[in-house]
Amino acid sequence: MGVKVFDVSGSKLSLKQAVLRDSVYIALVVYGLIIDLPTVAKGQNPYSSATELSVALLVSLYASLGWFALELVTMLANSKRRAIHDFIARSVVMRVDALHESTDGQLSHA
Repeated sequence: MGVKVFDVSGSKLSLKQAVLRDSVYIALVVYGLIIDLPTVAKGQNPYSSATELSVALLVSLYASLGWFALELVTMLANSKRRAIHDFIARSVVMRVDALHESTDGQLSHA
């Protein structure tokens, strides 16, 4: 795609920063697992009725759509087009065709 993710200083992204960029999605998945785990541990289906499944799907859908909307509004509201996950991880996405990456991971203009 011609883009790379860097630290705001222009250096390589650390593993911690990469995990932080996806921390909200990870938290949503872990939350879903924690909610369903006691029922599954008993050997039961956590969504034994269509109503329970519908509610679970709607909650998941609204949480995902809400997060997406916040990301979009944040990205459109700042000049560098950084989304919330970029602010959380202190990262920035840059086009690599206009930049030259040195061997130590630092960026310089071509």
